[in-house]
Amino acid sequence: MPLLRAVATPAAALALSGARAQEVDYTLGASSALLVRGVALGNAKPALQAGVAVDTADGWLAGVGIATLRPSTDQGWTTQLYARAGHAFRLDDDWSAQLAATHYAYPFDDYLRSFDRDEFGATLAWRGRVFGSVTALRQTTASPNGHRSGWAADLVLREPLGSVGRVSFALTAGLGHQDQQRRAGFSYDYGHVGLSGRIGSKVQVELSWVASDHRAREWFGAAADARWVGSLTVGF
Repeated sequence: MPLLRAVATPAAALALSGARAQEVDYTLGASSALLVRGVALGNAKPALQAGVAVDTADGWLAGVGIATLRPSTDQGWTTQLYARAGHAFRLDDDWSAQLAATHYAYPFDDYLRSFDRDEFGATLAWRGRVFGSVTALRQTTASPNGHRSGWAADLVLREPLGSVGRVSFALTAGLGHQDQQRRAGFSYDYGHVGLSGRIGSKVQVELSWVASDHRAREWFGAAADARWVGSLTVGF
């Protein structure tokens, strides 16, 4: 459940895979804030995360996850739930692709429930270093004008830096655009730069600077302020 899922969108497929034996992955994680396309949920408070994902030998994938977040210091913890299904394709030695559908829900918080949505995304990756994605968005709740739909596009770059002992380092950077013109009459840009470190095959640490443009800050307020975000993910 890497940070880029929150920062950029499932360009999160930082590891689009080809055919392999069926694999079940369990993850536990913690992050200093839970972000959706440059916008912090839960007043940018720390979040805990857990998930399980299954990848089959013929490329099918599915997963479910949960994140706990605290909207403010005077409120209790609430929950984000998600479920994902899709298919990954190995196109050749350099290129891979993924199609996926994901549902996000916030069943225990009235404000965050407005972020309940379905996402239908297509990602194209080159050598595990360049990731481009386009995502169709459908909010569960219609806007006052009756529209639910929007879209987002992302470009994420990942440059391996080499290893020190058992730790492998990489630089990451991304730019994205979310369009909610039909639903809410606005759109905005966001991006990040960061450093990740992978310890063996099971532990990943990330630190990123995340920012959105003035249109996001006008619409979302302090939730769209630029900020450092750190995360730790452990796989089993």
